Amino acid sequence: MFEQKTLLNHLHREEDRLIGSHVLDKSERVIKYHKTEASDFLNPYQQQIAEDIVKQISDLNYKFEGGYKAAERKRLVLFPEYLFPDLVETQIAIFKIKGNFSFQNLTHRDFLGAVMGLGLQRKVIGDILLHSEFAQLITAVEVKDIIELKLDKVHQVPVEIEAISADEIIKPTQHEKEILTTVPSMRLDAVASSGFGDSRSKMSRAIKNEEVKLNWKVESDPAAEVEIGDLISVRGRGRVKVEEDRGLSNKDRIKLTLKRLT
Repeated sequence: MFEQKTLLNHLHREEDRLIGSHVLDKSERVIKYHKTEASDFLNPYQQQIAEDIVKQISDLNYKFEGGYKAAERKRLVLFPEYLFPDLVETQIAIFKIKGNFSFQNLTHRDFLGAVMGLGLQRKVIGDILLHSEFAQLITAVEVKDIIELKLDKVHQVPVEIEAISADEIIKPTQHEKEILTTVPSMRLDAVASSGFGDSRSKMSRAIKNEEVKLNWKVESDPAAEVEIGDLISVRGRGRVKVEEDRGLSNKDRIKLTLKRLT
């Protein structure tokens, strides 16, 4: 139905082309069968790829759905252009996970592992919001029954599952640490090593091992250029936002303000 080669021509990375193909397959089903389709959960970088593609397709409307406006992971919901977005049935499910977490310092990884331990893939799991006494989980609506029936413990802690509405989502407070630093250049390895407190050689190895993302995109080149406003993440260690360029130091190093987000 679509000339996939033309629509995907601007995507050069194999993983980006796979996302594009996934979106085009869903789009074809919407137009052919006049039904709503939803993509896997996408990060902001992938969302931009998807949106750039669907904007080129006529007879199609879309919206992103992640449970709340600031959600990082969202599904692209596709539907015929004659439907109003507000009338399209939700494609996500939202849960409150309660348990005796007082003696267990459970992490995002613990909750993600518990859900994936049910045999579910990462692509059907959206944001996981942690609070002191409970967590909130967003998933694809297709796996709602599996979560309600099978998720009974997180890291050996028994839990109760309750389906909730989007109005009940509570976004946790994000902890920020301001870092004033200087770097010799705006290379990724230089900025990331300052933000995460590692040696430049160690950070360079992490980048080459594809453990680092720049603006949600895996970056394997330590020399990749970083700009003000960029977000750097290291697997399992949180994120650093490049907040401000404060000029040059007396030794001609770049003075940066970074924010470590946890």
